[in-house]
Amino acid sequence: MKNLNFLILSLLVTLLWAVAPAHAQRSGSKTNIKNDIDSLGGNAELMEMAKNIKAQSRSRIVQERLVTRRNRVEFGLNYGMTFGGDAYLRTQSLGASLDYHITPRWSVGARYYDYSNNLSSEGERVYQRAKQNLNGVGTTYAVDIDYPENAAMAVLNWYPIYGKTSFLDMGVTQFDLYLLAGGGQLTLSSGTTGIYTGGLGVGAWMSKHLSARAEIRYQKYEDQLIDRVRSLDTIVGTVGFGWIL
Repeated sequence: MKNLNFLILSLLVTLLWAVAPAHAQRSGSKTNIKNDIDSLGGNAELMEMAKNIKAQSRSRIVQERLVTRRNRVEFGLNYGMTFGGDAYLRTQSLGASLDYHITPRWSVGARYYDYSNNLSSEGERVYQRAKQNLNGVGTTYAVDIDYPENAAMAVLNWYPIYGKTSFLDMGVTQFDLYLLAGGGQLTLSSGTTGIYTGGLGVGAWMSKHLSARAEIRYQKYEDQLIDRVRSLDTIVGTVGFGWIL
């Protein structure tokens, strides 16, 4: 019985000794095959070429523009609100724009705005008080208002930041964040004056021909009151759509 147990134990030890090197050899072979695949068989030149192709593909995904804007013309219509300026007025505008895209980074353009003006809550309060005084005692005081009628400006746009986004998985939209500066002529109820502007915006190029823009700009100009010339600082926000030829 003891001899039988000893014989079985000897056979197991012999079997394990024989299997272990083969298993180790197979594991090593798998590791070597994996390393060969990862390194393309140890071919350094081929590996470097593959890395370059991968890097260039990633670069094209980020940098390639869906809508080219080199030597193209863009027409647009927009609506705007003016904040600040004369406390007695609430000013809105309808505008038209023309932009020539020299490169995807730079464009020059022209802007035209037609303004509509209404009394603000403060202006309405002053008007009603003056009306009551006139009806009551026959005397009142005048409030001088010099309101904008229209403006024409030339602008320069610089597009330093570019990206792409997907809206509700309906497609990829290209967009640019840009800075702008310009100036021109503003027509007031009292006459004409110079106007200067600067700001930032975002342009979304939704197809090869359709665009959308939103801008917020600082504007500075002087108006003419009865007894003095006044310098006004305003903020203008506009949204609009365009068509690219």
